[in-house]
Amino acid sequence: MNANTPNLPGLLRFDDVDIGRTQTIVHTVTEAEVDAFGNLSGDLNPLHMEEAFAVRSPFGRRVVHGLLTAALVSAAHTELTGPGFAYVGQELRFLGPVYIGDTVTINVCVVEKKPAKRILVMDTTVRNQQGRVVLSGLSALKELRFDHAIAARTAAA
Repeated sequence: MNANTPNLPGLLRFDDVDIGRTQTIVHTVTEAEVDAFGNLSGDLNPLHMEEAFAVRSPFGRRVVHGLLTAALVSAAHTELTGPGFAYVGQELRFLGPVYIGDTVTINVCVVEKKPAKRILVMDTTVRNQQGRVVLSGLSALKELRFDHAIAARTAAA
């Protein structure tokens, strides 16, 4: 256990996470999400944002931003570890398109632990509703230190 991590109910610690621990979430991507992501990120590529353009592309319809799909991986991380970890690294391969209306299954699995740096390495896989892998890679999460939170709570008491 990290001595700087408080004993807060529901707060998962590095030592609590075993290799092989997995989390799966399922999400259907909506047009509103794609539009919001494009506007927020500034990625207004018409392949993502304009149906009239996208239908003439090799994809035949609007394609979800790859980084929107990748952002869903972060949701799976949070489901697996809770708030005690920060997303600190990612290696991704985009292997196929995700379309508006697709239902994707995001799976993350702890494959390595680096105790010296309190980092979890996770295998990351996203499949579409046909079971085709559309994104894969590795991600890294680091246990957060909470000594500042303990000091703030102690000072407030």
